[in-house]
Amino acid sequence: MVIATVFLTIIGMTAGFVLGERHRRTLASGTTEPTVQPSASASAIITLTGASCPPETRQSAAELDFPDDLRQVLKIETDNGTTVWICTDAYSRYYYQSKTQGVDSPLIQGQNGLFLFQVTKLGVDDYVGIDDKGTRIEVTRKQLVVRRTNGKTEVYPVSSSK
Repeated sequence: MVIATVFLTIIGMTAGFVLGERHRRTLASGTTEPTVQPSASASAIITLTGASCPPETRQSAAELDFPDDLRQVLKIETDNGTTVWICTDAYSRYYYQSKTQGVDSPLIQGQNGLFLFQVTKLGVDDYVGIDDKGTRIEVTRKQLVVRRTNGKTEVYPVSSSK
């Protein structure tokens, strides 16, 4: 029993020494150990192109610890004055931003703006996001569909898309 305890102590000390030396060498070289972005691999990083998403969208992403360099992949305006942006980051994740009350109204998150970070691309210019109440929001170049958990569905035709 004593031999096993001594043996495990030696193994633990050796492992601690090796990890400590590795850390010391990393600090001495002036480099830092690589960090990994959640749910993304280095090979998934893409170069972003296109128009930036609204500043309010980028700020919301940053506040939630997502990358704030978001680029627009789709923008629609509906007949009822709602504007929707679908944005992407360098890890090919999608985000939803909407604004109601007309195209000239300011975007204010929580009042006339809704930001969603769990958005799935279903096809070419076909996206779906789900808000914290379970409402399913579908966006295409032709329409915006809001499917509420109470069974009510609202369909808004698109008047303009980019």
